[in-house]
Amino acid sequence: MNKKPLISIITISYNSCLTIEDTILSVINQTYPHIEYIVIDGGSKDGTVDIIKRYENKISYWISEPDKGIYYAMNKGIAATTGEWINFINCGDSFYDKNVIARLFKDSIGENYSVVYGNTVFQYSDHTEIEANRQYGNYKFMPACHQSIFCRTHYMKQFMFDTRYKISADFDFFYKLYFTNNQYLYKDITVAVFDAMGGISSTNKYLRNKEFICIKEKKLLKRNLLIFKLKLKYSMRNFLRFFKGLF
Repeated sequence: MNKKPLISIITISYNSCLTIEDTILSVINQTYPHIEYIVIDGGSKDGTVDIIKRYENKISYWISEPDKGIYYAMNKGIAATTGEWINFINCGDSFYDKNVIARLFKDSIGENYSVVYGNTVFQYSDHTEIEANRQYGNYKFMPACHQSIFCRTHYMKQFMFDTRYKISADFDFFYKLYFTNNQYLYKDITVAVFDAMGGISSTNKYLRNKEFICIKEKKLLKRNLLIFKLKLKYSMRNFLRFFKGLF
């Protein structure tokens, strides 16, 4: 029997006393037995830390201290992990049910896959929508919101999140993975419930779109520069071959 992998779940919080308990419960009530749970709090002053302490015997590691923003906190969480896979389920979000991780990792995942992802429930103020996430081959960016994505730890530690971006560093991270030819495994399983009203990218669409464009243009420029260098190298080789043939 194949040994089941250790899954690292990370929750980022800041003044989240109204939402963090449901998020914690959705993690610690998972039936999958091999979970490392990490909570990174940004120095909350509203009672969030008291709730974390209430469940600290179920949390592998937690810390509460000021940081410079959500992606600094997420990088701090990545650095603390020891599992094989990482998932971020932040305050206000939750797993769809207690068996999600057990279903996702029921069968062994091939070493050729760097990401496993499923479907997401988007929770709005007046309704919910289930998004059956895209088959990744048709897209050049994130295949789903990060709550429904599990990524191999060594890739997350290799790339980390670019803290120059305020709300789109996760998009940038998966763009990097795409351009390094990593493979993604889609499973038709509803993984997470996403608070579509409370996420930072949901509340600042202008900045999100601005950063998306910046990321795409930067990656496209790098790609075109690489293609240009390859074509130049090929042309120079042909020129030298032609030049030598004259003598």
